[in-house]
Amino acid sequence: MILASTLDLLAGRGYEKVTLDEVSLLTGRAKSTLYRRWATKEELVLAAVRSVGRPPEVDLLPDLGSLREDLLAVIDSPWLGSPNRRLAIFAGLASATRSSERLAAVVRTEVTEPYVEVYRRLLHRATDRGEISANFVTSIPVLAEVIPAMSTHRLNTSHEPVHRDFFVSVIDNILLAALHPTRD
Repeated sequence: MILASTLDLLAGRGYEKVTLDEVSLLTGRAKSTLYRRWATKEELVLAAVRSVGRPPEVDLLPDLGSLREDLLAVIDSPWLGSPNRRLAIFAGLASATRSSERLAAVVRTEVTEPYVEVYRRLLHRATDRGEISANFVTSIPVLAEVIPAMSTHRLNTSHEPVHRDFFVSVIDNILLAALHPTRD
């Protein structure tokens, strides 16, 4: 309950505005109880991020018959409650990852790298299906980073919330466009 409530506060307020006092009030736990387990807000947030585990798609890739639909299934995953809540949590963590190397490392290993792996596997499967040219196999490691990189960039540089439409645009106008170049 404490870790889930911490994630809720991150989603609603962002890292800078979350306090252990708020977590204490929200959960009905004494602040001293929190401080015995997590000496700082950073430690509490680290524990909250680690508590959610990896994206479920790491273990069970979506298979809806096409690369685009599979990519959208990852974007629409219910992991962390819903796509909107997940994006709000990531947005709440964005500034913290700039100021805390420990948080940045955990977000990188627990979230970003697993997503890159999911996208890499989806791209390889699309190649195996003949959906994209085998000529792109050597580009897959870079292409797998496009969605996480664009997401991170948007969360770190924009005050606008990141919505599903943004990801659909990245999928259609960048990733798939790179895989299916038009000829003049």
